[in-house]
Amino acid sequence: MITIGELAKRAQCTVPTIRYYESIGLLPMAQRREGGHRAYGRSDLARLTLIRRCRDFDLPLDKIKDLLALEANGKPCQETADFFAAQREAIKARIKALEELDFTLSLYVSNCRSGCMQNDLPCNIYQDMATN
Repeated sequence: MITIGELAKRAQCTVPTIRYYESIGLLPMAQRREGGHRAYGRSDLARLTLIRRCRDFDLPLDKIKDLLALEANGKPCQETADFFAAQREAIKARIKALEELDFTLSLYVSNCRSGCMQNDLPCNIYQDMATN
């Protein structure tokens, strides 16, 4: 059994994160030692590492709960693959939205450099953002 600090270190997260995951049911409540301190085992480390990796893939916590439910129910690989395929599509949509945002910001900067910056005028970006 390991302490919460050691679990956090091994899973590369923070102690408050572990407490939070316990409070929302992503991690089972820890066993307690005689003094009331939390104690964790290998399965806790494995689950926390899985959760952390899911967060690395930018999965929201509610989706991680869904994934953990799939795992707990021994769902076939196809359902898990479908789950991650849907996450990939969500990521692609966000990438597209970010690319559009980047393009818009580049237009603002370009307009600024070719307009107000050249004439030492107040910056147009504020007005552009407020009207578009």
